[in-house]
Amino acid sequence: MFVELHLSSTDRKLIRLLKALGYGIAALVVGGNDVEEIPTFRKLVITQRSAWKIRMFKDFDLVSVVPWSRFVLNKLINDDRIDVITINEVNRKVLPSKDQARVMAREGKALEIVINPIVSIGESGLAFLRDFINEYSTIDGLRMVVSQGIGKVSDVKNPRDVVKLVEVLTNINAKPLVSENPYEVIADALYRRGVCL
Repeated sequence: MFVELHLSSTDRKLIRLLKALGYGIAALVVGGNDVEEIPTFRKLVITQRSAWKIRMFKDFDLVSVVPWSRFVLNKLINDDRIDVITINEVNRKVLPSKDQARVMAREGKALEIVINPIVSIGESGLAFLRDFINEYSTIDGLRMVVSQGIGKVSDVKNPRDVVKLVEVLTNINAKPLVSENPYEVIADALYRRGVCL
């Protein structure tokens, strides 16, 4: 079973396609949760312009932050309301340092990379993806998650192709990055909010 942690549409055709490709769970970053085909969870994504929304964390199953500086990341990786640190652009200045990544692992935070916007810029995006996964996959206990960042049918790639792409780029077993790790992230987030799966 594959898990998509960054779904920004509830279009029925899109959801049916995800189910046909082997997705069993998705996290929605948009309003509405009336998807019947696969279990969906609500994900709050905090950015620099929407930092005030962190107060709404109780209304969501999963809370993610797109860091805008390493300084801000220092504060956020210790915040109990945050479940995931999301990287969705090629910007090395916002990547966690190795020490920050070790703290994230200790605090139970996951590191998510949203590949569609990164891969879409071409060769430099693929190089960034390769370097990112190679660098952070060596940190003990850090859960890494690969999401596609799906908003429309044309964004969807077969999850097996995503696994193969990551394996070709990095030479690591990538299946846990799109199946087990994101499932565990959702399960842990729900547990922290008092819900058991």
